[in-house]
Order: sequence, then C-alpha cells, then structure tokens
Amino acid sequence: MLEAYYGDLNWWPGGSRDEILIGAILTQNTSWNNVEKSLSELRKRGMLDIRIIARTSERILSGLIRSSGFYRIKASRLISVCRSIAAAGGFESLEKKTTSEAEEFLLALNGIGEETAESVLCYILDRDVFVVDRYTVRIFFRLGMDNTTRRDEIRSLVEMSIKGNDSLKNFHATLVQLGKEHCRPTPYCSGCPLSSICEYFQRVTSP
Repeated sequence: MLEAYYGDLNWWPGGSRDEILIGAILTQNTSWNNVEKSLSELRKRGMLDIRIIARTSERILSGLIRSSGFYRIKASRLISVCRSIAAAGGFESLEKKTTSEAEEFLLALNGIGEETAESVLCYILDRDVFVVDRYTVRIFFRLGMDNTTRRDEIRSLVEMSIKGNDSLKNFHATLVQLGKEHCRPTPYCSGCPLSSICEYFQRVTSP
C-alpha cells in the first residue's frame, strides 16, 4: 500500500558507504536536516571518508558537526567507530562476515546501537535486514500493533513478510516518509494513505 502510494524513494540519502555510516551516527537524536548541514561541512573539506575521520581530532570534528547536536559526544563516537572499522579492514572486511557476525561486530562498537547497526547492514552491506526506527514503532502501534511488542519482534515480522534488500530498503523509506508527512508525534491524519486500516484514526474519528 505504501509502495503504491510513494513509489521507489531510492533511499538512504547518501552518496557513498562512508557517507551513509557517518550520517547514520550523526542522525542519532536529531533531524536529517541538521545532519545534512554537518555532512555539507565535511564534504567541503573532503572528510566524508572513514579513514580521514579516524585520523581527525575530536576538537576539529566537533566543530564541523555542531549542527547535528551533541556534537562532542558524536565526534568522539564517530572517530572511535571509524577507527575500529578501518582497523578491521573497512567495509570490505565486514562484507566477508555473515549478517549475524557483522551485526555482533557493529553492536560491540561504542556509538552504534541496534538501529544504527541495522542501517549499516541494510544500506551499506545490502543485507536483508529491516531498520526499526522511531517512525516504524510509532506507525505500527497506531495501526494497531500491541504496544508491548519488542523491536526485535517487529524486525522479525517485517523480514519474514518482505523479502529482498531493495524491498526492505524501500519499505523503510516509505515509513520514514509517512512519519514525516502524516504520522508525526502529533498526527496529521488528513490524506494519510493508511487511514482506512489505522486503529488510531478510526478511534479518533468515530462518533
């Protein structure tokens, strides 16, 4: 239903694997608009490269990513993650691992949580992994999913229902788009393509 409505969104918005990783860390607890400003600053200086980031001081990096918020913490984490991945042989080394091995490696790094690890697996390593983010949880719960459902259960349900990396990428992208346009923290239900199957909409509009 969402794919029919939005089409192929060709998402994640990143030009290279290094840029996607950097963006995935910078977008934690902030909007993508803020991240784009930081990426633009890094791009101007030719620093959208994990090996260059790994050699950059926290002071310099934090100054370039201020727009992303929590910039000192993110600079420290980003440098640490880039050093670890570069030392392990880069993305080429991660590609040789199974999905579970790569996920275990990523989750052991300071600064990478479940959502960021899923983003790396899905959008950089092209694995059949679904990214469970705040948009996903909010939309699914409003549609009627039991709000005690764990995020790992949501991920498993989607991965069993939707096959193929490209399909999982686009489903995630359409959920993000829906979350921005309609299923906001304060929902804007008018024109929502899922209103006919949404328990929240039916509840608030019932007489």
